[in-house]
Formats: sequence, C-alpha cells, structure tokens
Amino acid sequence: MSVENSLWGAPRIHGELLKLGSEVAQSTVAKYMAKRQPGSGQTWKTFLHNHVTGIGAMDFLVVPTINFGCCLSWSSCGTNGDA
Repeated sequence: MSVENSLWGAPRIHGELLKLGSEVAQSTVAKYMAKRQPGSGQTWKTFLHNHVTGIGAMDFLVVPTINFGCCLSWSSCGTNGDA
C-alpha cells in the first residue's frame, strides 16, 4: 500500500488498514513501509536553474513626505534571459 501511495504516511495507511479490518499498530506500519528513493525529487538548485529566465524581484517602498503624505516607490530587478 505504501508503494502504490507514496505520499501517504504511516498514520494514513494505518487508518486505511483499520477500515479494512486489519488490527495492526501504527508503529508496525511505519516499520514495514517502503523506503523512499533518495534524490528522486527536484532540488531547489535545479528548480532555480530551470526557471532563471522567469525569476525577477521587486521591492515596494512607502516614503513619508513632509506633509505626512505617502510617496510610493519601487525598484525592480529582473533577468533578461541571458543566463
């Protein structure tokens, strides 16, 4: 069951087994769950490398004026796709 539903943890599988009528402890389910393959997902470094052309940054600033008004300012920094 843990192989077919890799995102399910021991509590979820334990609950499903109880619904099916299997009296087994949650610790036993956790002990015999299939181990996940290390490195099977995408890392942050890979994600950033793949999406570098679409990533940008922008800061919004509120600057109070002498008359207690607000002056909105922003600065942006984006990539131009030359990565």
